[in-house]
Amino acid sequence: MKTHLALREVAAPGIALLIALSIVAILQGKRFVNAQPSKPNNEVETFKGRTAENGTKEQLNNRTLRLSLTADDPSFLKIKEGDAIARGQVLIDNTPERERLDRQKKSILLQVENIKSKTIPAPVKAPAQPGASNLPPAIFSEEKAAIAQCQLKLSQAKAILEGRTPLLQSDNPQVRAEMERAEAGLQIATQKVQEQEQLIAGMRDMKMQPAILQHEEAKLRQIQSEYEQTRSALDQSKAKLNSSAIEQQQELQQLQLAVKIAESELSLSMSRFTAAQSRRELLEYDANVESIKRSQYQAQLEQEFSRQQQQYAQSIREKDYQLAQLNISLANIEDKLAQIPLVRSPRDGYIRRVKPWIGNNGRYTTTITITSNLSSKNGNSSSASPASSPKTSTNKSTKR
Repeated sequence: MKTHLALREVAAPGIALLIALSIVAILQGKRFVNAQPSKPNNEVETFKGRTAENGTKEQLNNRTLRLSLTADDPSFLKIKEGDAIARGQVLIDNTPERERLDRQKKSILLQVENIKSKTIPAPVKAPAQPGASNLPPAIFSEEKAAIAQCQLKLSQAKAILEGRTPLLQSDNPQVRAEMERAEAGLQIATQKVQEQEQLIAGMRDMKMQPAILQHEEAKLRQIQSEYEQTRSALDQSKAKLNSSAIEQQQELQQLQLAVKIAESELSLSMSRFTAAQSRRELLEYDANVESIKRSQYQAQLEQEFSRQQQQYAQSIREKDYQLAQLNISLANIEDKLAQIPLVRSPRDGYIRRVKPWIGNNGRYTTTITITSNLSSKNGNSSSASPASSPKTSTNKSTKR
């Protein structure tokens, strides 16, 4: 929206100096410059006139200033007749639109601060898993030594059994010889008894003297006594032989049992050796499984870390994108704020008159008169009529 400004300065009648100053001010009116305020979106149009060489600023400030203003809505005018105004005070501004854009700007700034305040934690790489300790070398020296010892015992037991079996399976030679001697003595004693009995029977048939018969009978009894002793010795020899056979059988059984025990111990030692090998194989298998699990777990950790890095990068991109979108929206709002026309008063004074608005194609134009003192405000000023004074119009558009 363009704002058309018209400046008319009126010199006091009867004072030649003031007329000269008025002419100089009119000629220099086209050199007005715009003063920029501290905020770039509130552009201010100010007017600075150069004083004549023999004039003063107070004389220029005492003149009446007329401004022609154009706006889209008469409600944009912020002053009324009789108001005291200061230099830089807002005369025309689209306050509803400016406030609406300011609210949008504050909302966007809050969103920007909210997004910036949100901390996106960076992914932390999990520490590497400690490697599994190596298994000690497989050593079965104890089991092998036990097997060797059992094999030695078995060899010794078998050797003793093989060496003693022929002897233990036959009769004891000494006891056998004693029994044979006892049997021979018994046969001799039996023969002597028979011969003595035949002799006594023959002597009885021959009717020998009783004394001789008694002598022979006494001799028979002695021979019978020897026979009984010999038979008793034979029984003892047989008993010794039987006892020796039983002892030999027991010894043979003990030797056979010793061989079986040695074989059992050897089998047990070999079973222990096999069990130790199986435990070692199971331990190695468990170690391999644990190593594979550690490798898989480490791979999963690396995959999870890579996924977290991708998510972190995606979050950063989304955050930057949101900030960029908000900055674009903020820049658009700043542009819209800069495009809202804003007219400020070029000097201190009073609003003496505001002409009625004149509409044309949706735009409205009015003229305001600014005086510098109360007398001008009340219409008692000695200044000349605005119609009789020269007028210079300057059309300026608000900076955007």
